Amino acid sequence: MKKTRRFASLATAAILAACAVVPATMSALPVSAADITITGVSTEQAHTFEVYQIFTADIAEGTNGEQVLSNVKWGSGITSYNGTAVTAGTVVDEAVLNSIAGGDARDVASKCTLSDTKACDDVTSAGETAKITGLADGYYIVKDVTDLSSKDDANSAYIVQVAGDTTVAIKNAKPTVDKQVYDEPGDAEEGANEGWGESADHAINKSFQFKLTATVPVNADLKAYKSYQLQFEDSMSTGVTFDSIASVTVKSGNAEKILTAADYTETATAETNKAGLSWTLKIDDLKTKLPENVKLGENEIQVEVVYNAHLNENAVVSKEDVTNGTKDTVNNNKVDLVYSNNPDSTGAGTTGKTPEDYVWVFTYGVDNTKYKNAVDEKNALKDAGFTLYDKTGTTETEISLIYDDAKGAYRPITGSEAGGEMKSATDGKFNIIGLDAGTYVLKETSTPAGYNTCAPINIVISAVHKENTDGTSVKLDLDGSENMTNAVINKSGSSLPSTGGIGTTIFYVAGGVLVVGAGVLLITKKRAKDAQ
Repeated sequence: MKKTRRFASLATAAILAACAVVPATMSALPVSAADITITGVSTEQAHTFEVYQIFTADIAEGTNGEQVLSNVKWGSGITSYNGTAVTAGTVVDEAVLNSIAGGDARDVASKCTLSDTKACDDVTSAGETAKITGLADGYYIVKDVTDLSSKDDANSAYIVQVAGDTTVAIKNAKPTVDKQVYDEPGDAEEGANEGWGESADHAINKSFQFKLTATVPVNADLKAYKSYQLQFEDSMSTGVTFDSIASVTVKSGNAEKILTAADYTETATAETNKAGLSWTLKIDDLKTKLPENVKLGENEIQVEVVYNAHLNENAVVSKEDVTNGTKDTVNNNKVDLVYSNNPDSTGAGTTGKTPEDYVWVFTYGVDNTKYKNAVDEKNALKDAGFTLYDKTGTTETEISLIYDDAKGAYRPITGSEAGGEMKSATDGKFNIIGLDAGTYVLKETSTPAGYNTCAPINIVISAVHKENTDGTSVKLDLDGSENMTNAVINKSGSSLPSTGGIGTTIFYVAGGVLVVGAGVLLITKKRAKDAQ
């Protein structure tokens, strides 16, 4: 009786200790009847549970009205405990009961070697719940055996549960991943946070940044994992070039830790051709990379990766509105997150995978055609020279451009290239690609002989871009833009009569009359002076 009463209090203590960790994925509740209802199961993926009996026992009422276990014996679902073989139906040693009272549900589960004998048939969830029925009095492990490899879902940790009519919510929360791209705050999409949003626009060969953020919720139960892996899988379209990793930071609450290259493994810098690159950044065990004094289960954990990139000469150029831009029609980047998703697996365990998250980067083009006197394809004028200037307020800054044979247009130079004056081709064209949104001035800086220099042309690229609600497409509105297509006309110079023509004769005659007139005037003045 002494042993029975002692275990009653020990079991109650163990159960209460287990209940204290219910916000994690392992749960335990007070003794009641013989049904267990599991809630919080994913509605997108049915989960299957196995049930193993660890102890048999009698349910009795304690001195204070609490329900307790007595006559505790080893159950049929276990072959060894803490490395020591056990036999079903034999009395559980008091030392074991003491160890249970001093631990928690995780300790119990981790020390059990399960047998092939299940307490009941496997139970599969329906909707958000799974119901286990017909259990005898005792202590049970409920094991989530759903195959979730590469799926965006996580297994529950072992549920250690006293049989009873009770409901327990599994907390198998999964991480999420978000990707953003930086744009100048004054040019960013609506709703952007200090320039960070789902879309942006940039000039070709101008450096900018992407940011990847993995968020591990509080109830993801990292305590239950031997190690917790996170791996970012990032992919760029062919028009985007990876440059370098700027920073990797782990944040929790108000604390943060900047990781060094030794804290993670990434594949991007080993690539020689980084245009359209797919690369990964992996943290083997996030639990070992937390900021100092951060405790698991107190706050969500974020891993933030910022890297540098630029648009290259293969970037898709937009010259008109886009209502449903997709990954095939707009420069894009995407990321997914691979994460540990089975806390009860051995070794590295299995991994899940989030859906892909996209961001979008626009760049723009201006079409120009040079004509003589009038807009007519027969009037195309070649070899007129032009220079483009970026205009900010009253300041004009020359943009260095180079002709790209493959694209048939001028684009901003790379660091190693030398720009020069744009020249109209035989068909009069000198198109420009790879411009950011903004205000520009196009000036004729070399005028063909016999033609007047045309007036400067103000160009405005006014762009409003934002990801559509489906998360896999984007829209672009260029309303308010000016002169993105230009017919540049040079007028012929004024024509003067040639030497020997009638005009010259007239000039000579007129000159002779003037000479004679001057002579008459001179004689008249002289005679008037002599008469005085």
